[in-house]
Amino acid sequence: MIVRICVTHFMGPILALALAIAPWGTLCAQTTSARLERLPRVDRAADPRMENAGPIIPLALATPDLEPRETHAPADLRKRVERLERLLSESGSASNTSAPKSAQPGADRDGGKDQKTGTGQSGSDVTVSKAKDEDPPAEKPAKDEHPKVNWAGQLQTDTYWFEQDQASRDSFGEIPGGEAFRRARIAVFGTYGLTEYRIGMDFALSGRPSFLDVYAGLHELPGIGRIRVGHFFEPFCLERNTANMFVTFMERSMIDQAFAPGRNTGIMANNTWMNDRATWGLGYFRTDSDVYGDDVGTDFENAVSGRLTGVPIYDEWTNGHQYVHLGMAYSIRAANDRTVRFRAQPEARLGAAIPNVPFFVDTGSIPSDFFQLLGGEVICTRGPFSIQSEYMLSAVDSISQGDLYFHGCYLFCSYFLTGEHRPYRRDNGTVDRVIPLTDFVQQGHDSCVEVGPGAWELVARLSYLDLNDATVQGGELTDVTVGLNWYLNPYLRVTTNYIHAFANDPTVGGSGTNIFAMRFGFDF
Repeated sequence: MIVRICVTHFMGPILALALAIAPWGTLCAQTTSARLERLPRVDRAADPRMENAGPIIPLALATPDLEPRETHAPADLRKRVERLERLLSESGSASNTSAPKSAQPGADRDGGKDQKTGTGQSGSDVTVSKAKDEDPPAEKPAKDEHPKVNWAGQLQTDTYWFEQDQASRDSFGEIPGGEAFRRARIAVFGTYGLTEYRIGMDFALSGRPSFLDVYAGLHELPGIGRIRVGHFFEPFCLERNTANMFVTFMERSMIDQAFAPGRNTGIMANNTWMNDRATWGLGYFRTDSDVYGDDVGTDFENAVSGRLTGVPIYDEWTNGHQYVHLGMAYSIRAANDRTVRFRAQPEARLGAAIPNVPFFVDTGSIPSDFFQLLGGEVICTRGPFSIQSEYMLSAVDSISQGDLYFHGCYLFCSYFLTGEHRPYRRDNGTVDRVIPLTDFVQQGHDSCVEVGPGAWELVARLSYLDLNDATVQGGELTDVTVGLNWYLNPYLRVTTNYIHAFANDPTVGGSGTNIFAMRFGFDF
């Protein structure tokens, strides 16, 4: 329901417009009647076809409204109409007199030449006439003189409260609450022909600023699609490749933090296929670039990652209100400094503040030459209801303990109380921006302020992470999260989450932590 709060109503301009239009109707009626008077008369006696015809009703009687009457149109307006009619008449006469003979009936027979050959006078005339009637050839788009420049930005302000039982305090200490900027970002991006670029910085992460997507590349390449070189997300994991402002919860799941590669420096190619029903991506990266995209070392510390997605069900008629997404990803990675480590926070993070939320599970450093990551993903959306899930497995080739395996998964449900749905991006196999059916506040067309509900979304998530194998006892963590999202408009959002974290520490045992969080976010 939309509530309209009108500031003012302008009736004067409407009446003035009606008075200005009235003379046009009178003038059009007079002109039409005058044209009817010039129509040819029918001679019933001379035309045998009229022998059995019924009586002819005079047009003036059948259409009394077309009788000429006095007009009050301005003199200059009548002159303009008369001038326009005279120009149209002269144009028609010129066309009839200057038409080539070959265009008249029987020209082919009289000329004795085939018009298609273009030989002879008759054929030449027809060719010229056709050329005049054809539309001019389309001009090539003008080449960009300079790269196009666009700006983007994002702001997220978070508030957290923590409640711990005694076992949680013994395991992780007292966790402080507070406020922090989770993200404060600015980016410039654009294109130059088929060249694209993006340079983004974040002033809330540890680098202050830290590199985000910093790359250049080519797009719309035949057979390949897009190639990028720089610092960006690897093609692995659904949540990781979904823009954070489109993620349903305040934080991505803990298996994303534990296993999914972050932004690293490298080169990647990706494209769509099967009429945009599937995507693929393949890249070669440094294993663990820092916040500025740097990663140096004497050993081979690189990675190859790939992701494949498909949409077996996609409702074209509703533009994606119903779809099923399936995907899988794989990465083989050389260990950085011959060690590998997996850890995760309880899906809560106070920006880059110190102290921050501690890691509830942690394997510590494991001596290793290389490790592998495997992931599976699924989304099922039917109107306002959606289910999303991912599973990840890490296989570590440790130097001293043989093969080690760690894994985790999550499952969440989403329901829009106001009828919206989670849009899908078919170009990269991720979730897109939620568009409320009605914004919370917007400017009306008649200087009225319209107030609506925005979009309201109920969400619930269950996450599980197991970092125990052999002698490595990193712990187990299970999170239950419920939340409410309010989208005031497509770019302004308020998110609230309640998280209960069940941690199983190898030394202390089970513990419980309650987390209350709220976020105010805006992006452009």
